[in-house]
Amino acid sequence: MRQDKNFKFDNSTNILEKFKRYVKTHDCPEVTLDLSSLNIFDTVKFVVLSSAYHYTKYPSGKLKYHVPSEEVKELISNFSTTNLELV
Repeated sequence: MRQDKNFKFDNSTNILEKFKRYVKTHDCPEVTLDLSSLNIFDTVKFVVLSSAYHYTKYPSGKLKYHVPSEEVKELISNFSTTNLELV
């Protein structure tokens, strides 16, 4: 049984590239990401781009995001993505 993996963030400016390398080098069909330290613009950008990238490798995979606010949840929920879960 596969275990949910956690992707850890730091305050660097290239978090999307780090996430891509992580997905490329790890078996991670399910990943939990805590985006609560990012602002609304960076959060939305990261969610949309990381979701698309993860989907190309794991079409039936799942990304679970912890986001900073209900407003972000509402904004992201308007996107048509099948592999997202906002927690």
